[in-house]
Amino acid sequence: MIQSEMEHAKKSVKMIEAKLDDKVQIIDTPKKAETLASPLPIIWTPRFIVIFTLLLVIGLSVASLLTQGWLNHYYAGEWVLLSYVALISGCWISVIALARSAWMRTGGIFGCIWAIFTSISLILSWLSVDPHSTILTHLHAATNSSLLSAYICLSIDYTPFHRWDGWFFRFAPIASGCTLAIIYLLIPIEMRSLSTLESMISTILLTLCILVWWMRFSCWQAQPGPTFLFGIVPIIWLLLTLSNAAGDTMFFFSQVALLGLLLALLRILQGGSKRY
Repeated sequence: MIQSEMEHAKKSVKMIEAKLDDKVQIIDTPKKAETLASPLPIIWTPRFIVIFTLLLVIGLSVASLLTQGWLNHYYAGEWVLLSYVALISGCWISVIALARSAWMRTGGIFGCIWAIFTSISLILSWLSVDPHSTILTHLHAATNSSLLSAYICLSIDYTPFHRWDGWFFRFAPIASGCTLAIIYLLIPIEMRSLSTLESMISTILLTLCILVWWMRFSCWQAQPGPTFLFGIVPIIWLLLTLSNAAGDTMFFFSQVALLGLLLALLRILQGGSKRY
């Protein structure tokens, strides 16, 4: 009864502020709960990292054991490589079945074509066809061409298309054609033939498979894992071709290349499952 009007006003202001704070907390509480409850978009999950590492280690160990068994003449090496191709074919088919993007589906179709050509080439090798036969040369060119087509489709999908990407796809065919013409003109006349030309085309196609992924910075930013794995596969095949490797080295690293392609497709499927 004896308090001043100033003290009464201060208490009223404090009561109003307290009520407003309670209302703000009541309003903000559901929003905070919703924010905490909303899941974060994780693409490369810890579980997949463990599975990926185990597949890599087990795959390399199995490749070493299979190479030793092949050296001991327990089985034909073509059947081992055909088993890898069968697993990769299953991944290509899964890409076609699960993907909603036209680029992914087209890449999966070209991947299945690559698997068919690779299987035919391995079967002909198992039948002891001459390694320098024109049929194998045609198959190698068709195989690398289908692989390059699959690579282009997969590298474009879910990747930002910058100015450098446009310049790359404009000038890569021109540079490849000029390089092919210069090399063909520089070799001796007695070595010029259709088979030699197709072998050179196969080598250039493998080089383009590397450049499609590794020379585009947008691929490293958007898909670093598949970019590295898809790029390392043609590098292995290119080194094996240029070095004329044979025997256990050729067989082992062929398995490593196919294992890398299998892991890259598994990574594409795992990452794409978040978008399908």
